[in-house]
Amino acid sequence: MKGGMKDRWPYLVAAAVVILVVGYVVKTANINPVSVGMVAPDFTLSTVDGKTVHLSDLRGKVVMLNFWATWCKPCRQEMPSMEEMYHGFKNLAGDRFDLIAVNENNIFYQGKIRPFLQKYGIDFPVPVDPLGKLDHLYKITGVPETFIIDQKGVVAEHVIGPRDWRMKDSLVTVHSLLDHGPKPPSAYLAAKKDAASGY
Repeated sequence: MKGGMKDRWPYLVAAAVVILVVGYVVKTANINPVSVGMVAPDFTLSTVDGKTVHLSDLRGKVVMLNFWATWCKPCRQEMPSMEEMYHGFKNLAGDRFDLIAVNENNIFYQGKIRPFLQKYGIDFPVPVDPLGKLDHLYKITGVPETFIIDQKGVVAEHVIGPRDWRMKDSLVTVHSLLDHGPKPPSAYLAAKKDAASGY
């Protein structure tokens, strides 16, 4: 019996984390996946640098919301082009554009995030979601996955899988929003339908 509670505390912490995660999953079970034309759900997360990110604080800007993980090979392939794109738009559009790359490593792999960012020279904001709250809130299908959000907080484009963000074709929606402003949700849905049909 020596040690008692001291020996059991890691298991108690793990059990508490599991209960929190299961509770959140149950709470969000009936939420539909976030898709084009919907208002992007608000959230608050802390970045690896300890700064707080509120999605709603970015209203009025074009926001690229990306989900990724350090263990994800396509994410590693995508990140350098995203870094280059980020600085390009910061030079072009200044504060009218923001990129938020939410890391979905679980609580046991948080220590891998900062070395990854240093290795790839990433300096855009990286909030962490160790309990997968946004994973369940947005109902993402995997990583990488990206939502391009207009100035009114509406999802203008939803990208599943990696892209080369240096390519002009990958940034049509972002350029359109910066140049012409937000459109009605119906216009985003029509563009999605045209893209799916190959037009």
